[in-house]
Amino acid sequence: MITFESLDHVRLTPHEAQRYAGDAEHEVVIAVGCATIAVRFSRPSAARAFAERFGDTLGEAAPDRVIYAVEVGGQAFFWRVADQTRRWPEVPTDELFVFFADNFALHDYLSTSDDLGLHAAVIASDACVVALVGRSTAGKTTTALAAVRNGWTFYSDDRCILQAGRVVPFLRAITLRDGGRRALLADPVAGRLTEALGALSPGQEHALRPRRLFGKLAGGPPRPLDALFLIDGRADEAAVRADPSLFASLTDVLVSMVSRECGIDRAARLLAELRAVRIFRLLLGTPHATATLIERTIDGIAAGARR
Repeated sequence: MITFESLDHVRLTPHEAQRYAGDAEHEVVIAVGCATIAVRFSRPSAARAFAERFGDTLGEAAPDRVIYAVEVGGQAFFWRVADQTRRWPEVPTDELFVFFADNFALHDYLSTSDDLGLHAAVIASDACVVALVGRSTAGKTTTALAAVRNGWTFYSDDRCILQAGRVVPFLRAITLRDGGRRALLADPVAGRLTEALGALSPGQEHALRPRRLFGKLAGGPPRPLDALFLIDGRADEAAVRADPSLFASLTDVLVSMVSRECGIDRAARLLAELRAVRIFRLLLGTPHATATLIERTIDGIAAGARR
């Protein structure tokens, strides 16, 4: 399985970086909350694909930083600082070029800024904002889509980004695998989203723009994070239990975290950021049953707070 960690670490000299950057003539600027990141590509087709991937979160302000994604001599190089370059040692497809540029840009941003990122989907109701934390293929996207089908607002399917203590929407294109599509269609829930999923070609992975798919239920203002659900696997029926404190789940949440801190400072940062967040363990059932259980759990928190 190809991941961001598949890239090699290399060091470009300042002269090499300057020379290679001269080929990066195709710029796409994206917004992450109030921050902006420019990614400059040497390959125009990859730049177009990247712009489509981030079409709901393109930026217009002058960029805070510039990332380079350049193909040289049958290899792809990704860098902001020359001596911290990542390399793919063969000719990438446009899809892979965009995947690595996306992951490099976000990792560079989160590891060198004041923001904090979690590998999580984010959904919001009127009452609260919820992060669904889990590894790739754990079911984050499918569960988030099921929640939006029930009336929740979509913030992200893969990145929970805390900026000045609040979650900002990250409306990159949703990656929906065929297994998730089939699971959502197996639930008897009518509506616009179900119709849209039914129109997709079976047996494929789809990239879906959130605003096209959800309309007004995509995005929103920065808001505090209220609850975090750690996906622990699947069962015949959805189940949830509260963890006694963040300390009990600290290791699991740290695995999903990217920030500028290192060592013990990472744990201290996480504890500070999530000190008021409720933590739950979640076993997935069907998408609709899981989304309904999350909603009931959140309603229970709100009812308890009113007493």
